[in-house]
Amino acid sequence: MLPFGGGDDGFLLSRGFRALGQRLLVKRLGLGAVRDPAKRERFYEDGLAALVRESELDCAVLLALDAVHDPNGEPRPGDTMLYASNDRVQTTCARHGDAFLFGASVHPYRADALDELDRVASLGAVLVKLLPNSQAFDPAAPRLLPYWRKLADLDLPLLIHCGFEHTLPAIDQAFGDPARLVPCLEEGATVIVAHGGSAGRFHARETFGGFLRLLERFPRCYGDTSALANWWRSKYLFELLDPDTLARRYGVKLEAPFDRFVHGSDFPVPSTPFAFSRCGDRRSRAAARASANPLDLDIALKRLAGVPNEVLSRAAKVLRLPRKRISESPAR
Repeated sequence: MLPFGGGDDGFLLSRGFRALGQRLLVKRLGLGAVRDPAKRERFYEDGLAALVRESELDCAVLLALDAVHDPNGEPRPGDTMLYASNDRVQTTCARHGDAFLFGASVHPYRADALDELDRVASLGAVLVKLLPNSQAFDPAAPRLLPYWRKLADLDLPLLIHCGFEHTLPAIDQAFGDPARLVPCLEEGATVIVAHGGSAGRFHARETFGGFLRLLERFPRCYGDTSALANWWRSKYLFELLDPDTLARRYGVKLEAPFDRFVHGSDFPVPSTPFAFSRCGDRRSRAAARASANPLDLDIALKRLAGVPNEVLSRAAKVLRLPRKRISESPAR
């Protein structure tokens, strides 16, 4: 969720080159004419809910993002660019109950972290979202074992960014190493690795192979397809479609890699149709690009490449959703 309205329970700061990116985002979302921040946020919420209702998705997970905290549990507002509190996001989800599911976020360093996990679970959270690169914590730190154990006890899946972070300021990119998730998985938590743990193009250090090795080792580890329809990460989508390539490049044996993936859109980060210019024939490419709804465009491009339809509905099992809510697309 993007908290355009500001306030103690959420804010979105503009710094450096990202200020330009935010202005472009506001323009792309059609929010430029809405000057009042509170009205802009409501306009964004209503517009996103409408996109979900008009898409082929049944619903979307709306994600909170907790503030950066130091090892003593104190908030670090100076290092926090995006903060959307659990209460703010849960209220929005309740207002659009037919479109949104509640995705919570609880920083592991919070003094009340375990209690907050209990609370968000009682409020109906379907997962917990974390971004260690930007939230400044090491997933492999021994002090986090009770946190991971609590997630497992609550059967509350973890959606966690791995690889390099490009959208928000990163405090330590090393915290995105997929290997740092081993303690969490060993505690029995269900883990969804955002973007398939990919690094993105032009990185000297690749993280995708580390994620694939987690899939080999841990049956409760999944990936999501968010951002894989964007040119920056699309190459990983094509590699996942070819198990022989995975074996040759990364030394892993996965006969059907997409059996361990759920759908994710990464909205409002856009998909890039030109990355799929070699998929299908001219007619099928034109049909995919014709999708006016960005959520449907994301699905159409992945389907054009050959991603199985089962990926769209697997979240029902992973997130323990009622049968009537069979699709999931994490949206910021």
